[in-house]
Amino acid sequence: MSISSMLVPVGLDPRDEKVLRYVCGLSVQSVRKVVVVTTVDSSGLEAPVVAAEMDRARERLAAMTTTAMRGCSLDVETRVVTGDRIDSILALAEQADVDVICCGTSGKSVVDALFAGSLSERIFASGKVRTMTVRYELLDEAEDPAELATGFAKRLVVPTDFSASATRAWLSAVERPAEAIDVVTALHVLSEDATDEDRANAEALMRGLLAIAEGHGVAARTVILEDGDPAEVVVRYLEESDATGCITGQHGRNVLSQMMLGGLSLRLLREAPCPVVVQP
Repeated sequence: MSISSMLVPVGLDPRDEKVLRYVCGLSVQSVRKVVVVTTVDSSGLEAPVVAAEMDRARERLAAMTTTAMRGCSLDVETRVVTGDRIDSILALAEQADVDVICCGTSGKSVVDALFAGSLSERIFASGKVRTMTVRYELLDEAEDPAELATGFAKRLVVPTDFSASATRAWLSAVERPAEAIDVVTALHVLSEDATDEDRANAEALMRGLLAIAEGHGVAARTVILEDGDPAEVVVRYLEESDATGCITGQHGRNVLSQMMLGGLSLRLLREAPCPVVVQP
């Protein structure tokens, strides 16, 4: 569950330089190799034109990477691919056998994401690979985006409903380098009609999560809340606890049902006050 390799799709705009700078700080989270990729839309173009566009993209990508990742301790590789942006990125992620895809996100509205598309949300919706997202707003506010990444696991929150994907999210959290973590919090939100038995069962399952963390030498705690819509509760808790990072499971809904049903993962991608990892 640890992260050692990462794919970073960029679109060659100034905000992506901050994403790359952010990635530099992830070396403390055990990241060692980064593949930076940009895509060229080859539809309707003749082969010589495509080749020329790819050469220009390589030059621009090399310049951006050199500037943004100067002094970075990671092994950095750049790639230019053609075809559908999402399909190409997912295919490269599989080919390169990366552990996670890291994207910047603007926190688009439901309508924007549905009709205009969002790279981070479409990759997340594929359910094929872990995604790490950081909102551009957070990168703009950071004095050095790399420091935002360095502190990702300091106060880490893992929302859990005790599903398989939530358990994988917990393992992803506690298997990070112990020195990078101050405390990991397992957060469970009970339904408004929860019974005493429901609470007792949740408490028992939380003790199991604490045992897993203890086995990894990681300080952990549990929080059980029952205060309305789970997505709203989790976002509010992240804000009030000054969380530095969040790892959540994904339940495999497609992006449309996520939007209609108010999925937690999608809500976090748009509104979380800290970087978010979604674990399939």
